[in-house]
Amino acid sequence: LGIELNPNYATGHHWYSQWLLYTGNSTEATSEISLAVELDPASQGILKDKGITHYYLRQYDEAIEAGVKTMELDPSFVAVHRLLSLTYLGKGMYEKAIDENEMWGLLSGDEVKTKVALAHIQATAGKKEEAKKILDDVATNYTLGGNDHRTMAMVYTALGKKDRAFYWLDKSYEKHEESLCSLKIDPKFDSLRSDPRFDAMLNKIGLG
Repeated sequence: LGIELNPNYATGHHWYSQWLLYTGNSTEATSEISLAVELDPASQGILKDKGITHYYLRQYDEAIEAGVKTMELDPSFVAVHRLLSLTYLGKGMYEKAIDENEMWGLLSGDEVKTKVALAHIQATAGKKEEAKKILDDVATNYTLGGNDHRTMAMVYTALGKKDRAFYWLDKSYEKHEESLCSLKIDPKFDSLRSDPRFDAMLNKIGLG
């Protein structure tokens, strides 16, 4: 067709790495995102997603390292604070996770996402009543937006309420939320993996 491919196109390697990651090809995904960073070391988005790759692979120290390097480029880069909040949560560093979640909310201005994410942190930390209070506040005073339904599923997973978790995963599927792409490899849903409904959901979204 006369199309010339550019092997030095960092964005191509970046997005290819994401597809590899979501489909469970972790070794190739890591190689591709590392190459993308080498080709464009000043890209905050690519460097942040290298951290996301490490996060999904449960390599939390490496994820934090990538997050810190991203902040050195620009501490006001919104998405890196979400990455760090998730990663600190994965390490059980709840106060740091809350601090980064607050910064994420401050910079993004998205109060709903910040609140639901805080409920998830509290639920994961074992503070179930605090998490439920936040959920009641959200249900009473706010309207959920894009990807919020999947985050609600995360909260109920952390609360140990599997039926409610799958209810919200179904809602996320109905809303065609982009964040469902990571369901196959997301550590936040590990406790659901033995349930046949989890494999059914993966099949529905084409990741089974």
